[in-house]
Amino acid sequence: MPTDIPSGTGPMWLRAVSRPGAIVFAIMFTLESFARGLIATIIPLQAYALLQHARDVSILYTAVGLVGLASSFGIPFLIRRFKRRWVYTAGAAALLVAALLLATATLTGQIGAMLARAFGAAALNITLSLYVMDYIRRKDLVRSEPIRLMVSAAAWTIGPAFGVWLYSEVGHGVAELLSAASCALLLLYFWYLRLTENPAVAAATRPPPNPIATIRRFVAQPRLRLGWFVPFARSCWWAMYFVYPPLFLVQAGKGDFAGALLVSLGNAMLFVTPLFSRMAARSGIRRPIIVGFIGLGVLTTAAGFMHGWPWIAAGTLLAGSAFCCLLDAFGNIPYMRAVRPLERPQMTTVFRTYIDLSDLMPQAFYSVLLSFFDIRAVFIACGLFMFVAAAVALKIPKRM
Repeated sequence: MPTDIPSGTGPMWLRAVSRPGAIVFAIMFTLESFARGLIATIIPLQAYALLQHARDVSILYTAVGLVGLASSFGIPFLIRRFKRRWVYTAGAAALLVAALLLATATLTGQIGAMLARAFGAAALNITLSLYVMDYIRRKDLVRSEPIRLMVSAAAWTIGPAFGVWLYSEVGHGVAELLSAASCALLLLYFWYLRLTENPAVAAATRPPPNPIATIRRFVAQPRLRLGWFVPFARSCWWAMYFVYPPLFLVQAGKGDFAGALLVSLGNAMLFVTPLFSRMAARSGIRRPIIVGFIGLGVLTTAAGFMHGWPWIAAGTLLAGSAFCCLLDAFGNIPYMRAVRPLERPQMTTVFRTYIDLSDLMPQAFYSVLLSFFDIRAVFIACGLFMFVAAAVALKIPKRM
């Protein structure tokens, strides 16, 4: 289905926000992002306040990551049984419940909120990716993906800092209720759109998908493996950035809001992603992806050696976020261009595991590191992994 706005009567802006295309998906992603962004930094800070140790926070994130990974493989069954629109609805409802559970400020509520958020993120990510691939032509992805990220940048810029400010200055529950309201608005907008599925994709969901066979099929295709690894490595950096710099600044005596502001400023870099689309139009996506990983490697590793200068370390990590936003603009495109249309639902389920595994695997590794070293070891380890990712990105075809 094309991404162009169909002709018809009515104001152009109304057609743009009511007909499936780049703008509509950007709005949906923005509402989801605001709901998640408001509580994104509250989650690790409240977990640290409840558990009192960075290692225990890592262990909690690891356990939640395991559940999130398992839930991802259940999404195709849910889509086949209940249709994609209901799975998307369930995902948004799960995010709403997560916000309410987090507002209890108890360990039980914290764990329940993180689990509900993991399922909600998995359901929304998979179903929205399928809608995007249904309605956006492959050649238009280089233009539509940066637009989606730029429009959502406001949510990720305002959300983390504003959420923690409400949490610290106004009181528990305010940011969480605002997050729940954003989820409710997302649900209303989604059902107003009445999105339909691509018949070819819908047909492909009828046979019961075998997760093991799906994984084997995915792994057997080198371009899908490469398309998975690039966003996995990028997501590993973001997973680190949302958790450990705020904890680092709290440990350095700079307070909760300093860490939240750092996260918000990092996400503000998303505003420049449309400029990256022009870069890709000239040079392709291979070179920007390699440059992005190298920049992350240099800056993140350097932050680990600046432990004694918290503001300098924070500034170095903030500079790294610009390179990660470069990767955000193009990181999913190698997969979207490589996957076959009839395999999209099953392959997208496997592809989406990069999010869960980027939360799970590094957190498990960091749990071990933090048993012997302080938090600077996390920055050094993450930075070195970015250099590995840059080497792997060299395999991206030059014509892509």
